[in-house]
Amino acid sequence: MGSHNSLEIVQVVQEFSRDGGVENVAFELAKAFTRAGARNGVMAAVVADDGDAPSEIEQITPWLSRVPTRGPMRHIGRLVVMPIFTLAATLALRRRARMAQIISHGDCLRGDMLVVHAVNAESLSQKRKAGNWGWLLNPMHYWVALRDRWMIGGLRYRKYIAVSARVREELQLHYNVPTERIRVIYNGIDLDRFQASEEARAQIRSEFGIPRDARLLLFVGHEFARKGLAPLIEALALLDERYWLAAVGSDNPARYRKLAAQAESRLVFCGARRDVAAFYAAADAFVLPTAYETFSLVCMEAMAAGLPVFATRVGGIEDYLRDGLNGFAIERNARNITEKLRSAFEDEAGFATLRAGARATAESFGWDRVATKYLELLEELKKEALAETKR
Repeated sequence: MGSHNSLEIVQVVQEFSRDGGVENVAFELAKAFTRAGARNGVMAAVVADDGDAPSEIEQITPWLSRVPTRGPMRHIGRLVVMPIFTLAATLALRRRARMAQIISHGDCLRGDMLVVHAVNAESLSQKRKAGNWGWLLNPMHYWVALRDRWMIGGLRYRKYIAVSARVREELQLHYNVPTERIRVIYNGIDLDRFQASEEARAQIRSEFGIPRDARLLLFVGHEFARKGLAPLIEALALLDERYWLAAVGSDNPARYRKLAAQAESRLVFCGARRDVAAFYAAADAFVLPTAYETFSLVCMEAMAAGLPVFATRVGGIEDYLRDGLNGFAIERNARNITEKLRSAFEDEAGFATLRAGARATAESFGWDRVATKYLELLEELKKEALAETKR
């Protein structure tokens, strides 16, 4: 990447860490901006204790870090954390120099770029179509709807970054965002962190008692219902004893254990883990029968580790999943999942091709490439702003 030392960038994100999707995107962008020579900082409430983090961090409302935002009570915690941090960050931005360019990850009400990781209105639309009305009891959705109406519907940002072509369409459908105000920039992947590792493979399998020669399927996600864990567990019951399933995520596994009665000994719930990269290395295939995604960073992480991906064609997944090249598209039903997995695993030469194709796909999504697209757009916006001040 060329030098961009004339830029001053501030990312606003409630949590700045390697955990989760949005949090990790901000983290990796900051590192890539620094490598490109761009002065950049972060405004956050929760900051990971990581020596890799950029030096310019402004921590506001740090007491919010004590409020749990993962696990069974996450909805209540987020209802406290998100509005308070969003309002506090918006006020704090008034103190910043006017020349600083603000990249928001949905956690402030003003800025130059809004990175749209998901369109909540579309997510709720999908839930209504599926007959799922439980979201009405979650007050977080009302806050997010109000926030999005202001930020997106009110066109409070100069540019909207859609993390997939599907997100671009959803911004236009639900909020009438003009085409010229949207730029599609895919999320990236840390190619050094996510890769095959025999050491990690052996360690994870030993920790959870998974046989060395098992065909280990991996599921990663905090929302088990939306991500499709139920049909995957049903598929596990239809597969023979060579197949095991590891589920990584903080959701409550209680009702899913009941589904696994016929295959309970081959199902492992691993809980929320910070060493998720090791689980990709330990697995043989990644399966995600999800109902709705925007980009699905976990699918790309899996590909970087050389895992063939078996996922539904939703959101950004449909932009990079290619049948027979890096995985296969599946449906949200057990029989279809079972058939696709059996067919792929039984073709040893074809499976090796899938593994190589998965890694090759991920290599085109390196963070330095992604950050370059952000920096080029920021340079454009800076020139436009300077031209406007001269008029």
